[in-house]
Amino acid sequence: LLPLDLLARALPHLGQAPPTQVQMVQSRGSRGLRLAGAVATELSFPSSQVFTNCDYFPAEFSLVATIKIPRLRQKRNEYIFSVVEEGSDSLLLGLCVSENRLHFLVTPPGVGGRSRLSFKDVGLDDNRWHTVVLAVTGPYAMLTIDCGLPLELKQVQSFPSILSTRGSKFFIGSRRRLRGRFSGLLRQLVLLPGSDARPRLCPTSDPTLAELSVPQVLKSTPLKPDHHGPAYPYEAEARVTLGNPPPCSGPEDGQLWFNARRKDLLICDGLTWRTLLLSKERLDYVEDYQDLYTSSETFDVEVFSIPSEGLFMAAANR
Repeated sequence: LLPLDLLARALPHLGQAPPTQVQMVQSRGSRGLRLAGAVATELSFPSSQVFTNCDYFPAEFSLVATIKIPRLRQKRNEYIFSVVEEGSDSLLLGLCVSENRLHFLVTPPGVGGRSRLSFKDVGLDDNRWHTVVLAVTGPYAMLTIDCGLPLELKQVQSFPSILSTRGSKFFIGSRRRLRGRFSGLLRQLVLLPGSDARPRLCPTSDPTLAELSVPQVLKSTPLKPDHHGPAYPYEAEARVTLGNPPPCSGPEDGQLWFNARRKDLLICDGLTWRTLLLSKERLDYVEDYQDLYTSSETFDVEVFSIPSEGLFMAAANR
């Protein structure tokens, strides 16, 4: 079966305006999306867009997510995604993180109540990129982080063989509410029905960014955006130096550099630093908002520089 890119389905299509509450952020050389506004339902879509021929959630599946989470406070849960019934606002299933833990929640049909499967000491909230694979088969759930050794837990109840999603919606980065909204960066969110996704991802040269399906908008460089798609507010980590340029190669693609000596702002295109904002040249010894007086009427001026000396001005007077 083909992987279902949940993050890409929540993003606008070609020709549509970008979501106003979503920012694109580059961190450690890779880009992700962050919910930034006061609307928790910005990234959502009906479940019928995914389950077109059958309303039931697959009984066996894998979830793949690439995330970067800041340190979380105690007793704070943040949802990577959730499936919620629109009418009753009840949670069908969800994947959320808390301090050093990952939780998978599901509400089986009937009166049994919601079940929670918690993986402890996972170390995801360390402000670094991680790729997690959660594979669920019957009563077993297996978690793999950054292509490391899998951790297997056995549930008290097997994942329901019949879990109807009719009348529900996927909410990316939230549980349809502001409380519990995901505060980190989300680069990849994929549902793979019927199989374990680990063999498709591992081994890889960079397990923290193992890729199954990443939206194209997060792959393209901000210097060469897809002009057919929406333009997202862009944010990146910046380096500040006094003139010596930092390295600029593939990992730094999209990173900003502020030259404090020249007061210029540049961006790395993967090969060289390209100027975004250039500070205006100014004359030495001339203060802002003051007049410069000459001996007579001036017809023309020329500004020039002498190496190791500075910037000068010559005036043609009457």
